[in-house]
Amino acid sequence: MKLIDTHAHLDEIEDIRGALDRAKEKGVKAIVGVGSSLDSNKKILMLATQYPGYVLPALGLHPWRLEGEDPKQSLSFIQENIDICVALGEVGLDFAIQTPRDRQEEIFRRLLILASRANKPVLLHARRAWAEAFDMLKACGIQSAIFHWFSGPSHMLKNILTAGYFISATPAAVYSERHRQALQEAPLSRIFLETDAPEIYRGKASEPQDLVTTLQALSELKRLETEEIADLIWGNTLRFFKLKLES
Repeated sequence: MKLIDTHAHLDEIEDIRGALDRAKEKGVKAIVGVGSSLDSNKKILMLATQYPGYVLPALGLHPWRLEGEDPKQSLSFIQENIDICVALGEVGLDFAIQTPRDRQEEIFRRLLILASRANKPVLLHARRAWAEAFDMLKACGIQSAIFHWFSGPSHMLKNILTAGYFISATPAAVYSERHRQALQEAPLSRIFLETDAPEIYRGKASEPQDLVTTLQALSELKRLETEEIADLIWGNTLRFFKLKLES
């Protein structure tokens, strides 16, 4: 099988060489390394240089990182390097944190303008802000986006799919009922695979190799063989990110 992890925080993984080797053994052919701050973005670009064609860089500014970050500096760095990235991310809105909504929305809007001008897809974080994030994507003319780890309501999922956007499946598909429901309702043609590594799942830090766990959970939900799902999602992922990868 050929798999692509479409969302992993590789800069936060300590044994990165070991993690990448283990992922390759499980059939992971590439990993989209997402950035979340200025330092994170710099590390992602460094890893993309060290592992060309395997670590695919995406630069972003996560709403959790806004406090203590210089937005102008971060935005400038992203603008300077966005052409060599496969996407903008991780970016978005999180109304469960203390950072004021208006500040989050202003920075998110500026990031979306960068993505729109560079014609890059967006890797979106949204918590208690599905509708607001969706409306801003549409207002900024974003054509391609993945609602990362979507666990929102059915009516919001319908809007996302109607707009031509995608959602992602994570290892939480094993146990999260809201996440599982969304994956059951969405067609396979609109689902990508990710780990969000090193996110903690059931007490253990995940790695890109755990993409197999995501695939198996999705296989059970859809009642299809893993190979069939992997083949479909592989082709869709290549087209979404405009990739040309060797088998």
